[in-house]
Amino acid sequence: MIVRFSPLLATGARTMVPTLVLLSLYLLIVGHDVPGGGFAGGLLASTGLLVMFLAFGERGLRRALPIDSLVVIGVGLLLAVTGGLIGIADGSAFLTYTFASTDVPVFGQIKVSSLLVFDLGVYVLVIGVVETALQRLGGEAP
Repeated sequence: MIVRFSPLLATGARTMVPTLVLLSLYLLIVGHDVPGGGFAGGLLASTGLLVMFLAFGERGLRRALPIDSLVVIGVGLLLAVTGGLIGIADGSAFLTYTFASTDVPVFGQIKVSSLLVFDLGVYVLVIGVVETALQRLGGEAP
């Protein structure tokens, strides 16, 4: 069966998807200070996957994220658990976040939180789950 996709949607997807990914990364990075974080950022990035799926079908989805969805889910879980274990390594409870800071010549002092590792795990996990759902909708089992 030959499937034809809309050239208008294809053109829109090529400009929309990078914008969605950049906005999702912004939500991920500022999420521990304001509303957002890994879940909201992951959903926004997954919207980019959905747009690629609608514009180009399964092949477009594979082109946008060529990694197996179960691997993406596993990496997300690993990062989220690692973010939780950092608190234990620091002598606190699981999921207790800690801060570290470093001086960067141009940017000044930059603070990094273990919460960012957890949020990154949730971000990647959400993308993997949505990729799996889109593959199932497209007829392919993960």
